Amino acid sequence: MNLRCDNMSEDNKKWSNIAIGIFIILSVVVLILLILPLSNLAVESDEIAVVSIEGEISSNSTNIKSSPESIENALNDANSNEKVKAIVLEIDSEGGSLVASEEIGDLIKNSKKPVIAYIKDKSLNEAYLIASSCDYILSSNSSLIGGLGLSFANNNKYSKTELTANFDEKYLNSNKTNKINSDSSSLASAQEMINQDYTLFIKTISENRNLSTSYLVELSFGKIYNGNEALNVGLIDELGTKDKAISIAAEYGNTSNYTVVNYPKENKSLTETLNEYFNLEKFPID
Repeated sequence: MNLRCDNMSEDNKKWSNIAIGIFIILSVVVLILLILPLSNLAVESDEIAVVSIEGEISSNSTNIKSSPESIENALNDANSNEKVKAIVLEIDSEGGSLVASEEIGDLIKNSKKPVIAYIKDKSLNEAYLIASSCDYILSSNSSLIGGLGLSFANNNKYSKTELTANFDEKYLNSNKTNKINSDSSSLASAQEMINQDYTLFIKTISENRNLSTSYLVELSFGKIYNGNEALNVGLIDELGTKDKAISIAAEYGNTSNYTVVNYPKENKSLTETLNEYFNLEKFPID
């Protein structure tokens, strides 16, 4: 009887030791899983913010990636975050509202952080004006760039009759617009307003890219260039991928350890945050 009790005691002690060993191993594993992500965050504390502009640019747009308000919110968030060292503006748009594009361009030029433009598929008309406001422009070889003046040449904003915009030096003498005939229904008045818009549009790009207005006029009237052609005529600074644009942004921001974050940041659930934090995409937390 005593022998049987001794055996049971030995078995209990054995299983108790095994349980303690498993607990210690699991504790070490959990500790490692907690420490490693935190150590990585400590090393890669900087951020490169990516802000996207897609589709038609308009102040009244329902597309959150094409209105001045949404771009302003994204840029403000990036500029107010000390971890953000530079911003990549990813553009894929055929243009839209000149007023909205000018507003976005001013926001970019007033950014406290360097802004690098990456032209995805296209940056035409007013969308190129936005790109020209950035510190540096990249595109792929097959991206479509330019179309400067096309939206003015076929614009019924002032007249239902198709009019071709003309560059007029008189609008460069002052930042103030010249007085125009009050009869806005007349073709002459519509032509003058289109000329004025087009001239100031060219002037803005000229100042942004440090190119003469006369040179830009030769490139405009809707002509579209691929990336290689745009590089040759000075509309962009380099050919490359989005990753290259991010790398250049990091150089401008003087950082080598960084993570890439899309702005504005999405509001994620606790489960999504934990899955992303512990890299559990393959084994998600339910």
